[in-house]
Amino acid sequence: MSDRVCTICKHYGEETDTTHELDRQELFDEVGTPVSILLCQNHAVELFKSGQRRFLVSHYKILIDIISSDEVKFLEILEKTVKKNFDDIY
Repeated sequence: MSDRVCTICKHYGEETDTTHELDRQELFDEVGTPVSILLCQNHAVELFKSGQRRFLVSHYKILIDIISSDEVKFLEILEKTVKKNFDDIY
């Protein structure tokens, strides 16, 4: 098993599907600074289909369950997106 894991799978505590290569995707913060993350094929397709805002809002539970992470910039973008789109969650 690779030590590279999908950012979303890692935060949910799930095993990353290693039958396919991980895709390096970029998310953008409020000022347009790109942040690279690794995504498994399923999450890369989900990001492509739904767009960044909906993708991040759909994974708001990561913020609730988070204990610690080495991907601080990803979590900052996720948190800001969820706060701005709180009505879409409920």
